[in-house]
Amino acid sequence: MKKSSRNERLAAIHMGKKALNLDEDTYRDMLEHVTGKRSAKDMDMNDLLKVIQHLDQLGFSKRNFGKKPKVKLSKEALIGKIEAHLTEHKLHWNYAKGIAKQMFQKEALEFCTENELWRIVAALEYKAKRATNETRRVFRQTS
Repeated sequence: MKKSSRNERLAAIHMGKKALNLDEDTYRDMLEHVTGKRSAKDMDMNDLLKVIQHLDQLGFSKRNFGKKPKVKLSKEALIGKIEAHLTEHKLHWNYAKGIAKQMFQKEALEFCTENELWRIVAALEYKAKRATNETRRVFRQTS
C-alpha cells in the first residue's frame, strides 16, 4: 500500500471539511481538539493522520469521491485542477470521467490528451459559473 503524501493528507482534510459543512471556527476547534494545533499547515504527518481518522469517525471518507487517476507528470497539474473543481462541488471522479466520455469518447481521464484535460477543466469552470448564476437568480427572486 502506498504511503500518503503530506499534500494528499491535507487535501483529504479539506475535502472532509467541505463535505461535512464545517464552518471555519468549527473546523479550527476540531483541529485543536484532535491535535492541539489550529492550522493543518502546522501539523506533522501523524497529526494529519489523526485528523483524517477523526473525520472518518464523523462520517467523511475520501473513498466516497473515487480515486485520482494516475497520469504522467505533464498532465498532473490539469488533473489537480479537475480534482479541485470536483472537491469544491462535492462531485465524484466519475463526473469528470463522464465528461471525458461524452466530449471525447474516452473511457478514462488517463487516456485524455492535455488539450482534452484543459477542455474538461473549462467545462467544470462553466458548470461552476452556471451554478453561481443560478444561485444569484434564485436569491434575487426571493429577496
